[in-house]
Amino acid sequence: MDEGIRGGKLANVDDIVVIRHGVLVYESYYDYPHQLNYDATTRHNGYSMTKSVVSLLVGIAMDRGLIKDLDAPIASYLPDYKGFREADKDRVTLRHLLTMSAGLGTDRALGVRFEYNSVETELVGTILKKVTGKGVDVLAQENIFAPLGIEDVAWYKDPVSGLPTSSRGLSLRPRDWAKIGQLVLNRGAWDGRQIVSASWIDQSTAEHIKTDKAAFSYGYQWWIGHSPDTSGSLQWAAALGFNSQKTIVIPALDMVVVFNAGRESKNMVAPELDLLDRYILPATSRD
Repeated sequence: MDEGIRGGKLANVDDIVVIRHGVLVYESYYDYPHQLNYDATTRHNGYSMTKSVVSLLVGIAMDRGLIKDLDAPIASYLPDYKGFREADKDRVTLRHLLTMSAGLGTDRALGVRFEYNSVETELVGTILKKVTGKGVDVLAQENIFAPLGIEDVAWYKDPVSGLPTSSRGLSLRPRDWAKIGQLVLNRGAWDGRQIVSASWIDQSTAEHIKTDKAAFSYGYQWWIGHSPDTSGSLQWAAALGFNSQKTIVIPALDMVVVFNAGRESKNMVAPELDLLDRYILPATSRD
């Protein structure tokens, strides 16, 4: 795989990190003339992988009783948002936002159909700020990054509001993206401390709705997919972002795989999942 990537015969990626049984077992960085000579010290924009981190923050807020009911109307959290008191929006809930099924800006039925919409994740961040008094960047720093030892962080802020975006804009080093994946693989635990409840990890990485991409279903801001395996298929949960950013959590193999790329690939799927299926998984022992 490494030779194929470096020789230009396989997918263009900036880096690949593989964690197995909690150990860094593979790490490689690739140099392209138009890019920034990525290495282990370089942050990589995760784009929409940010959404999955925000999902973890929702779980933490629920664990602390700051959010009590995913099925409460959005208006109960955001009473100043008059639009959510209108007849066609007054039944929109946080669960709808988390599963991209709120139908905002469309005429589709509420809660029935998945439609990818970053505005819905921005509203999740707005709710988090309302119930905690803090932006998602501060919440993540205090509750996720500090406990995990993630120190090199950048988070894009909206130039108008000055607030961190919830749907995109978080940049971390590849190993730190892998730490996020390992936290999920550990069902919310890190070094003996429960950062987010195991029940939230289980809920958020379970299938809640089918998507418009045949290969995926969707949880709470996490994508759910499968890879071929000798026993049939392996299910995994993933944070996915523009330009094929991927943090893939594979519980059955106790493994986390991170891909970062600098050029867009089709539907955020190929070619990195091809590298996973053709090279990484076949090279993985089943013990």
